[in-house]
Amino acid sequence: MFARTASSLFHARTPARVAALAIAAGAAVAPHSAAATFNITWLDMSPVPMGGGVPNNSNYFLPGVGNVNITYNIPPFFFAHSRGTNASFQNGSVVSGPDTFQWGAHEHFGATNLNNPGTGLPQTGDAWSITYTFPTTIPANQIYLGVAGLGRTLNSGGLESTATVQQNGTFLGDWISGNNWGATDFIPGAGVFTMRNSQTGLGGADPWWNTELGVVQINDAISSLTVDFWQLPGDGLILNIGYAVPAPGAAALLGLGGLVALRRRRD
Repeated sequence: MFARTASSLFHARTPARVAALAIAAGAAVAPHSAAATFNITWLDMSPVPMGGGVPNNSNYFLPGVGNVNITYNIPPFFFAHSRGTNASFQNGSVVSGPDTFQWGAHEHFGATNLNNPGTGLPQTGDAWSITYTFPTTIPANQIYLGVAGLGRTLNSGGLESTATVQQNGTFLGDWISGNNWGATDFIPGAGVFTMRNSQTGLGGADPWWNTELGVVQINDAISSLTVDFWQLPGDGLILNIGYAVPAPGAAALLGLGGLVALRRRRD
């Protein structure tokens, strides 16, 4: 019924009817018609103090989502982990295509592998995971993952820390903090992606280098998000999740973009 109505509106070619059709079709053409700004709110893990350990199976409120449950599987004798913040990651932004993704406050779940980095060889306890569980299924493209500090070494033929997620994701870019850190190497796949350090040259103290804060948009509707890490001995890394939808006013701009696109096609 709607398809026939849309067809008749298009062929009628009156301005009012073309506008009506543009509004109805705006959602389909919106992503290609106008830029949007997304304000990412990163998960706040208070009342845990900065530098304090985040309890396993604990809950924290994320605006737009509700209570988020954090569980993790970290070897207790090989890792130190805590809530933290870094001045370099505050008030950041990345640009992907026509869209801008920005944030104010940023904090993180940080984990350091306390194994001896002398050989760089994988050891028991170098793998761990963390899961964020939501109170309901969150629509696609509203949850974001930020990871920084992934190390890399030339020892043992070359090894690197990795973060892997069994979801589809779009890499939006690195927030360049001003630190002497390397870019994130993002490896996408069907229903999976991996993040690692892109640097391959000589470095300093082992494990060498860090990655900037790489931001990924999760493209699937999800009720939970699990990040699997393999982490070099001696390496410290950070991560957090965030939530964002287009800033107010973007929908109106996108609808106008749809009208312009349709009128051009009509002409």
